[in-house]
Amino acid sequence: MGLEIIWQTLSNPNVAFWLLVLGLWAVVFAVSVPGTGLPETVAVVCLGLAALGLVRLPVAIGGLLLLILAVVLLILEFQMHAHGVLLLFGMVALALGAIFLFRPEAESEARLSWWTIVGAPLSSSAAFGFLIRKGLAAQRAPVLQNPDQIVGQRGVTRTLVAREGTVYAGGEDWSATADPAIPPETEVVVLAREGLTLKVAKAEAGERVSA
Repeated sequence: MGLEIIWQTLSNPNVAFWLLVLGLWAVVFAVSVPGTGLPETVAVVCLGLAALGLVRLPVAIGGLLLLILAVVLLILEFQMHAHGVLLLFGMVALALGAIFLFRPEAESEARLSWWTIVGAPLSSSAAFGFLIRKGLAAQRAPVLQNPDQIVGQRGVTRTLVAREGTVYAGGEDWSATADPAIPPETEVVVLAREGLTLKVAKAEAGERVSA
């Protein structure tokens, strides 16, 4: 009984379509921002559930191809930064795909509600438009911190610093080297930076301070 209810729910055209859309969204994120694993997992789950529902519905190949085209356009928008042009065409393809996804068969009542047909493109354009604007804003933003600005600043040794050690400087902990060795909780000045390691020397005042 419970499995039959789940099966009937997945076979609802609107439910199957939204699962398909969520899965396609996840595919776009997985391709555009790889490595996290979460979009890939969501894509597999949603597309798998959508497939279970769609197998019982009269799906039109042309509608599926339009949905795939929408995904391709969204991925290209993220990759090429087309300032929303490809996003617009992708939403048109998504809307057309929703309209033509199911074949008009007399014995089948499979059709999407207008709320779904209109809501899917609008929600998709809002979500992806927001992410694209955020991405463009991040690209235009100035660099907030130049690591080389740490040179010349003062800090405090966390540990004994000789061939290796830890120094607190510029608001964060750094690996550090010093010659001669510098004891913990001693004020130092940064002489140079090599990658994530600082070359430090004992500050002129030479007094110990709290980190």
